[in-house]
Amino acid sequence: MKQRGQIVTDKILDTAERLFYTQGYCNTGINQVIEESDIAKASLYNHFQTKTDLLIAYIKRTHERWFDRFETVINQVADPKEKLLAIFDYHMERQQLRQFGGCPFIKANDEAGMSDPRVLSQIQQAKQHSKDFIAALVANSGHKKLLTDQELTQTIFLSLEGAIAIGSVFKQPSEIESAKNIIQKLI
Repeated sequence: MKQRGQIVTDKILDTAERLFYTQGYCNTGINQVIEESDIAKASLYNHFQTKTDLLIAYIKRTHERWFDRFETVINQVADPKEKLLAIFDYHMERQQLRQFGGCPFIKANDEAGMSDPRVLSQIQQAKQHSKDFIAALVANSGHKKLLTDQELTQTIFLSLEGAIAIGSVFKQPSEIESAKNIIQKLI
């Protein structure tokens, strides 16, 4: 059973997650978060001293939840090469659920990555964690060795990041599917 403080924190973060992703960090005011969380102003400041602290907690929690789902899905795939392709399927599904709104970490970076080094650091950690996971999958994949493990990792990571960005512009999965097809030829 959750403690009262954790329940309030979760209410605030749930609201911030929805608003920061759909409206953007800069377009979301603290008063809106307070109102839509249905909490007292003091409660928000009891848990997060500043809006930036709230953003950092949002980034951290979003990554933890996202990565837990990601890892669970990928680990259900038995074939090492298919795991690499499942990365693209997972991202395609997540983008469809989010109506091709793009990457929450890139969105946060665009708005606040330069305003506080803690924000940028948290985003970089999230992206590096994903890249490290891809690197481990590449190392265990038995790929064709047309590229080194490092080159294939970088190619997958950059293809995926670019496909998600372009998918958010055209609001369709074809860019992610295209990136997956290219990687399939390399593995």
